[in-house]
Amino acid sequence: MITLDTIVAPATPPGRSALAIVRIDGPLSNSILTSLSQAALPAVRTAALTQLTDIDECIAIRYEAPHSFTGNDLVELTLHGNPLLVERVIEECVSLGARMAEPGEFTERAVLNGKLDLVQAESIADLINARTTLQAKLSLSNLEGMLSRKASAIRRTLLEVISRLEAALDFSEEGYEFITRDEARTRIEEALRDIAAMSETYRRGRATRAGLSAVILGRPNAGKSTLLNRLVGSDRAIVTPIPGTTRDIVRETIEIGGLPVTLSDTAGLRESTDAVEGIGIARARQAAQSADIVLYLVDGAVGLTEEDRAELAALENVELVYTKADLARHEGLSISAVSDHGIEELLARMDELVRDRYAAPEGALVNERQRAAVVDCEAALQTAREAIDADLDEQMIVVDLYRAANALGLLTGAVTRDDVLSEIFGKFCIGK
Repeated sequence: MITLDTIVAPATPPGRSALAIVRIDGPLSNSILTSLSQAALPAVRTAALTQLTDIDECIAIRYEAPHSFTGNDLVELTLHGNPLLVERVIEECVSLGARMAEPGEFTERAVLNGKLDLVQAESIADLINARTTLQAKLSLSNLEGMLSRKASAIRRTLLEVISRLEAALDFSEEGYEFITRDEARTRIEEALRDIAAMSETYRRGRATRAGLSAVILGRPNAGKSTLLNRLVGSDRAIVTPIPGTTRDIVRETIEIGGLPVTLSDTAGLRESTDAVEGIGIARARQAAQSADIVLYLVDGAVGLTEEDRAELAALENVELVYTKADLARHEGLSISAVSDHGIEELLARMDELVRDRYAAPEGALVNERQRAAVVDCEAALQTAREAIDADLDEQMIVVDLYRAANALGLLTGAVTRDDVLSEIFGKFCIGK
């Protein structure tokens, strides 16, 4: 266990509430509780009604090292949720030897004390920030160690191969062979397949964690703003029969397929001499190029024009939607925001599309740090395989295998760097 100074912070958001929690972590946590209450310490892991002298009546729970979230002595005080009371308690704790915690410092201590690995620590922040059930499910699977177990299993295999190759080097003069080159190559191939499968989860994992963008595109008066308002359930965008009403992008986020999807209403696509409208049209096309989903709306009363075909040819991930189905019907997806015809079908189609293309499996990679570690591991394994095929010395193979194992160590935190820890925990909220 790592011995550190004592820190204190609120573990609940600022503002008035029914209850608020203050955390105290470190070697002085028990003595601070005794000083605050002027009473004997409550039993470990027992919720005790405690009077904090001249401050508040609270529920105190204390945890002894190493059996706590952080691995240190830890006290949690549940107060009445008045910010003044929380501030008083923290001031008293600081006067008794604690200091204010840095963002993410409680979780960082849990990592340093081996209670969590880096992937699990990152998933705590993701779970707190999750906006949908699917996001929460992915974060919870990584918090429970699904991704970490996959990475650790591959790393154990590599370390075993390394140990056998090194043993063969140590006893090379005696002629002992602890692992053949063919066996080593087979194990490396297996690791490469597992790493490639892990790498393939990143696109979906990133999309699930961050959410998706869907751009509503089309010519003027195709019904883009009307559709946005219908999908979000409010008059978010201005609707008029005058072409070119929408100049800038209007965005709203809704849940589709278990993920947050940001819908963007855009300027109608046409040739325009109006400078402001021209900027809006350029932004619309730019947004469509980077969108995960494009809903291209065609005025059903007019039909598909040559201008529509030219726009569609330049798009990817596009769904063609005919509007104004109350005036004319077309084959394919046809809707009417006036009569609600086809709206449920459109939502069902988008729901299916989001789940099929973007929803991540449990244990997926979710951020660039994780992806980079897996990419480095894969590159090192490929080099190791090439070294075997080229009949290079075992020492060369071992060097590449160490690189691969260290990359996975950086993924889980088995190998740590201060700059990585600072980058991860600096994004946490104080008190977590």
